[in-house]
Amino acid sequence: MVQQPNGENKISVDIRTITLNTEDGNFSVSMMLYKDPNFEDMWTTVPFLTLEDNIFVKVNMVPGHLIIQLENCWSTPTKNPSHAVQYSFIEDSCSQVVKDETLSVIMNGEGAEAMFRIQMFKFVGISYNDIFLHCTVQICHSRATVCKPNCTNYGRITRNKRETTPFPTHTVSYGPIKRKLEDDGEANINKGKLPAVETLILGGLLMAFLVITGVFGTLLLQSRRAYPPMQAQLTMSHFHNSEVAS
Repeated sequence: MVQQPNGENKISVDIRTITLNTEDGNFSVSMMLYKDPNFEDMWTTVPFLTLEDNIFVKVNMVPGHLIIQLENCWSTPTKNPSHAVQYSFIEDSCSQVVKDETLSVIMNGEGAEAMFRIQMFKFVGISYNDIFLHCTVQICHSRATVCKPNCTNYGRITRNKRETTPFPTHTVSYGPIKRKLEDDGEANINKGKLPAVETLILGGLLMAFLVITGVFGTLLLQSRRAYPPMQAQLTMSHFHNSEVAS
């Protein structure tokens, strides 16, 4: 506060010291996938899921005395979170998919764990076979009633809370998640078959071989009919010479 009292050429400065209560520490945040809605059976290998399956995701923080909040969640076809091809489903801590059964935010901003469920999906393109999940998280140092996002008025309330959050965001990822064919029996049968192009080529070669064999067979039969006496004479002559020589 700067002031000039009584119009005199003198400046009086009022200095006040404000102490802010802060906390520093190391936090370990991990993303895990589960097979069941109760989050009991965790995936310990690479998940293979059909498009009808659900992905149950839990983001956990250690130590757990603070509150974790998912800020943004998205998916990419590679492990690069900044890949040009992306599918965003949680923005500003709220579901991007409104009134859709394919996504459900179960818990966010209420404790040391955040959970959501999303139905398996795929990216368009034959080169995109896997999906990778990414989430930016914030650590909230307050009560659960304050840290829990209010998504009834989507966007405005949540963004105001983000501006007052003193902690920076960090990204946690999981992947790959591979897509499994729905009909395993059909996949196994087709696995042993040749591709369509190779089948056509093999069929054409077989047909050409049969045609050539038929032509040579016809010519051979005609030649035998045209010269039977000479062929018999040569055979008898050869037999006679051999007998004399012996």
